[in-house]
Amino acid sequence: MKKYIFAILSAVALLGCADAKKQEKLLLDSVIAVHDKVMGSTEHLMKNKMILDSLIKHDSTIVNKDSAKVYLKLVDDADNAMSDWMHKFDAENKGKSHQEVMDYLADQKKKIIVIDSQINIAVNSSNKYLTTTTKK
Repeated sequence: MKKYIFAILSAVALLGCADAKKQEKLLLDSVIAVHDKVMGSTEHLMKNKMILDSLIKHDSTIVNKDSAKVYLKLVDDADNAMSDWMHKFDAENKGKSHQEVMDYLADQKKKIIVIDSQINIAVNSSNKYLTTTTKK
């Protein structure tokens, strides 16, 4: 009887461990999915950054270079936020409990969603500025 109870408890413990790892993997996958979406936007961000930088340095027809500098800063800040997040992100989470991993990943997902929004704002705003500036 004791062996039977021990076997059941061992099976439950193993299933709980597998379930915890599955939860961690699902949350990690959702963080990575947002990251991948954001990376798709960074190409456009970098394109706008190069155009803005070029306008500021080389285009004498721009009446107000301060506006271009404002949009360049917006783009730079978004780019830097993404770079900082990527350098600090730890996908391995070695030595952490299940709850610590889940808390960390949930926090990282919130952060990357904020960065996604920041990049979208920077891209959309700089697009509007560049559209009006380059058509004049």
